[in-house]
Amino acid sequence: MNINSVINKKFSYLKYSDYSDNQTMLFFLNSDSVCKSVRIICDASLKTKKEKEFNSLYIKSGENRWIDKRNGKDYLIEIMDGKWSCVISIEPSK
Repeated sequence: MNINSVINKKFSYLKYSDYSDNQTMLFFLNSDSVCKSVRIICDASLKTKKEKEFNSLYIKSGENRWIDKRNGKDYLIEIMDGKWSCVISIEPSK
């Protein structure tokens, strides 16, 4: 993954892209520079592979939704379909 330089006055985040530009990862940071959520944007052709991966690692909680239980906290993982890509969101469960 390559880090991309990003300047955004509204959000603080780190952006990484893979060498083939099939995946982009965004790590959204709070005011203390601690990661509060992750968003992965990937080519739509990778969706089936990601679903299989998530089914093997996490607890399925609905269509395109999983729960990751880690260090006493629950994290919601969700895949949203786009026209040419899918967006994977990972954030603390509320």
